Amino acid sequence: MGFPNCKLMDMTGPLDFPDSVALAEVQGGQRFQVSRLTLRPNAEIQRTLFEFDDQEFVPFQNALQLRLGLNNAMGGQDLGETIISADDVNKGELTTRFHPGGIEGPFYELTYKVLPG
Repeated sequence: MGFPNCKLMDMTGPLDFPDSVALAEVQGGQRFQVSRLTLRPNAEIQRTLFEFDDQEFVPFQNALQLRLGLNNAMGGQDLGETIISADDVNKGELTTRFHPGGIEGPFYELTYKVLPG
């Protein structure tokens, strides 16, 4: 059996933060872009929102975890990193946060599922 896959569902962000972002896999300190997206204002949730299509998967590069980074696609500003655990296989939809303004500040939130490889 291979390594797990991360199925990307959606991403939300703060209304006053960059809405054009690049999601990247982090390997050995380097970021490799896996998706570039533009979040649109959503009045219902009072945040910006992007919904991935059904084919957006990021394969794990090892059996334990997937490390993702988020950047401002326009200026390259680092918007945070997060780690997704392989232990989340078959746990349904989960969320993780990127904290560009510190742990107590505004955040981007990624909803995902981890599927077996």
